[in-house]
Amino acid sequence: MKIRRMKESDLDTVVILESRIFPDPWSYNSFRHEVHNNPFAIPLVLEESGEIIGYAIIWKIFEEFHIANFAIRPEFQGKKRGTYFFEEILKYADESSYALLEVRESNLRAISLYEKYGFKTILKRERYYANGETALVMQKMFVKKPVPGKAD
Repeated sequence: MKIRRMKESDLDTVVILESRIFPDPWSYNSFRHEVHNNPFAIPLVLEESGEIIGYAIIWKIFEEFHIANFAIRPEFQGKKRGTYFFEEILKYADESSYALLEVRESNLRAISLYEKYGFKTILKRERYYANGETALVMQKMFVKKPVPGKAD
């Protein structure tokens, strides 16, 4: 498996996957904006045998590491690809103080994955999604490692 930066040529595949996975998918233009115009975005794809099997959009805004979109192709879900990809994504957090994400309250598989990596539900956003479903806002705090010789 290989993780790389999302490119314009990936967008058709990503948008098709997005519409298969989510009931209110991001548009082509939304993904295109993340690839080309959002200076805070880290758009990534996960490939296996040259095929895109997952993707993520991360926003690094000051101390916040926001996982705005994370998905694994349905036929690869439950086969540890998502676990691998999520673990690798967290390595991009660098100097971030915390990570945030929203997840559908009904998406128990994703919630379980996020909890495995230390995310905790901090609030609910009622009727967050287009179909009226509630979003759980989950957060993971990062432990800052002290820099030798530097006082707080």
